[in-house]
Amino acid sequence: MLSTKIEMTDLKRPAHEETTMSVADREAASYVEKQTRTRRLFSMPQIFCFSLMYMATWTGLGMNMFFALLNGGPAAFLFNFILAVCGAMAQALSMGELASLLPLAGAQYYWTFHFAPPKYKMLLTWLSGWATWIGYIGALAGVLNSTALLYEAAIQINNPGYESGGWHTAVIGIAILTFLTISNVWLFRLVPWFELIVGVLNIAFFFVTIAVLWVMSPRNPASMLVTTAKFSNWDSDFISWNVGMLTSVWMFVGLESVVHMGEETKNSKEAAPKAIIWALSTNGILGVIIIITLVICMPPLEDLIASPYPFFYLIETATGSKSIMTVLACGFCCISTGCSMSLYSSATRMTWAWARDGGLPYYFGHVDGTRRVPIRAVLLTCLVVTLLVLFNLNSSAFIALGAITSLSSFALSFTYAIVIGVILYVRSTTGMPESQWTIGRWGMPVNVFALVYTLYIMIWLPFPTDVPVTAATMNYSGPVFVGIMAVAMGGWFLWARKNWAGPNQAIVDFVLRSEGKQ
Repeated sequence: MLSTKIEMTDLKRPAHEETTMSVADREAASYVEKQTRTRRLFSMPQIFCFSLMYMATWTGLGMNMFFALLNGGPAAFLFNFILAVCGAMAQALSMGELASLLPLAGAQYYWTFHFAPPKYKMLLTWLSGWATWIGYIGALAGVLNSTALLYEAAIQINNPGYESGGWHTAVIGIAILTFLTISNVWLFRLVPWFELIVGVLNIAFFFVTIAVLWVMSPRNPASMLVTTAKFSNWDSDFISWNVGMLTSVWMFVGLESVVHMGEETKNSKEAAPKAIIWALSTNGILGVIIIITLVICMPPLEDLIASPYPFFYLIETATGSKSIMTVLACGFCCISTGCSMSLYSSATRMTWAWARDGGLPYYFGHVDGTRRVPIRAVLLTCLVVTLLVLFNLNSSAFIALGAITSLSSFALSFTYAIVIGVILYVRSTTGMPESQWTIGRWGMPVNVFALVYTLYIMIWLPFPTDVPVTAATMNYSGPVFVGIMAVAMGGWFLWARKNWAGPNQAIVDFVLRSEGKQ
């Protein structure tokens, strides 16, 4: 249980009642039971693989290498990634302590509510909840769309006449989404095992890919690793370099995903932070190795940048074999599907948590008594993301989809800035409470670095990858985020400020008690 200090000060609730459900009704045993009757299915190895596959860094770097090479070239690709790993590790260590205290599905907004200054905690919790939910919905739509495009790229290897995009992408995306939904509703007991198996395949295909490239491809000199290049039209190398870093930043957005599964994980107070740190460390190592391999084995940069699928072009050029490329592409599709599964499960749990605390309609906070999963939240997430995937049906709407998916990095970074700022507030006032997992005396410097890094990348997240900016190349994350937060603020002043009671303390108490009974 949390310390007495937290229970008596930080967990006080407002005295007012909500218009749709009174505080007493929300804290009734029957209501709490219907909102919390999930099963703890994930073991430590399974939740580690869940986190490993959520990031899926080495394949993600390959698929998105175009944007890194466009701004800064090979040197920026490598050193920006190392910087992003260091920043993400500071974020992970900072949130790991909170995950060990409150491993609940709502994650960021729970942490904000329990530790923020009393005067501001309700507003910050409201904004954090909405930003986290929107961030995960946008990230899910983006990864699902990328996975569908990856399947299409794999098809084109042996069928050059296949036309990707449009309704083809939409159909494949909806088919993948249907598989994810069925798995999360009717086959959820198998999801931990699915992630474990795909996690092992992820490592296996990494070594196969590395071996194939080093054995079969021509070599660039080692000096290629420190070669800079700029194919974008930014006048400033400093701006170009920082814009190129966003590819690496994207790899670690949502690194706290396993915490959203905390109520379905065994010994989550210890397993959640360890899974985050170990998965991030593993992905960081694999990422550095794959970047070095890609740079040493890549064809001329100009040809690579001109290719519609640079990663596939690099491998096919290196091996000269469509058969090898087809096998590897199938592996990449499996890995990307595993990434989609992790993200889908996390997004549905965030939807469930936000609904049972009144951010979304309470109806979607219900957990099915038979299957023991939040089916309504799963189906709501499926519906919203399906509507977003349908933007693929025409090119102008595809721009809108890009605006929504680019939003995720900015929205989730915003929640990280709030949470880390709150941690620093607690450290400088009452001090952090004891937890099963802690970073100890390194807490303050790690938190400060994490906050500086988060605020710094937020400066660059709205920048477009190239200039001059057109409707198709515009980075809409900043304007869309401001618009959504404006709507959230409107909801706060019009309704939530007087009627919303915040996270349900009865649910917190129940989950922490169940954690202790394992």
